[in-house]
Amino acid sequence: MEVQTANVNEEKHVPFVEETDKGYKVTVGKPALHPMKEKHLIEYVELYVDGDMVGKQEFTHEDEPIAYFEVAKGQEVYAREFCNIHGLWQGEL
Repeated sequence: MEVQTANVNEEKHVPFVEETDKGYKVTVGKPALHPMKEKHLIEYVELYVDGDMVGKQEFTHEDEPIAYFEVAKGQEVYAREFCNIHGLWQGEL
């Protein structure tokens, strides 16, 4: 599956990764969250730190597409999200 990327400020599918005190927060949609409808939603977010997937959060249409990961911090951090209509997207810290 092809991983898509774009400017997080221009494309609502790009995961926005932020550092927190205990790890990372990933939001899908900036400044407005990606819509979460039964027929169009973010199915999951995965977090990768230094090449390893360290967490995965799955969603339903009733959730906001925001995930918190309490993990050790690293040098290379990125997230991937899967939209059931528009596919797999990646964003970096």
